[in-house]
Amino acid sequence: MKNQEQAESWDEIKELWNNSAKGDEINFQFSTLISELKSKMSEFETNSIKSDITQIKSSWNQYKEKVSPFEKKSIASDLKMITEFIKKILQKMKLK
Repeated sequence: MKNQEQAESWDEIKELWNNSAKGDEINFQFSTLISELKSKMSEFETNSIKSDITQIKSSWNQYKEKVSPFEKKSIASDLKMITEFIKKILQKMKLK
């Protein structure tokens, strides 16, 4: 249930972002930054990052099985608060 709520919240944020007057400008800036970053990375760095991400995912899968219901509830609450904050920012951007 919470996963669906989070997915709906993120979909709403994406919609606000895409409909924002500055959405295209922000998307362009992100795309430019990502391209610039990729062009400056060596193959070693790229492989290292991929390896790190694999390790993080593996560790997360092991960790999340050990997370208490209290911690899960706290994390969900934090995500909800962050999501609402991002929505407010995007709505203000839409108004400008």
